[in-house]
Amino acid sequence: MKPERRLWEILEQGRAGVEEACSLFDALEPVEPQVMLGTWKGRELPTGHPLDGWLEKTGWYGKAFHNTEYVDPLLFRTPFGKPLALPPFPPGSAVNLLSGARGAARLRKMEWRGKTSAVMVYDHLPIHDHFRKVNDDVLLGMMDWKGMKRPYFFLLARVYT
Repeated sequence: MKPERRLWEILEQGRAGVEEACSLFDALEPVEPQVMLGTWKGRELPTGHPLDGWLEKTGWYGKAFHNTEYVDPLLFRTPFGKPLALPPFPPGSAVNLLSGARGAARLRKMEWRGKTSAVMVYDHLPIHDHFRKVNDDVLLGMMDWKGMKRPYFFLLARVYT
């Protein structure tokens, strides 16, 4: 079965095992950083990870890739429907996870799990979000957080304005 079709089946079921999500990620094609420029709406891919549901509860909208040096990795929904990047927080602050806003990340290419693809590198956090192409408008992301025992998965869908 093609990886894209399997992903849609997983989403209909509402959850995947971590091994299945890793296998799906590995089967997808790499993506170039320049293809990712623009705003993307996010959605979690539940796998039983301890972070499952957390981003959605915070009002997470997605990510904005302005260029390879300026990425807003955490956009949040506003009451007016427009996504907003939070102001930056200093490294080590109580809201350290949310410090990934206002251009606090960069896009690079990196080899990960046997393929060289786009990766978003947070400036002040030990987190790399690796991406693979589902289709031209959908990406599967795998978060690699230093010290985390298993990966966290999410989807990004391109926003056309």
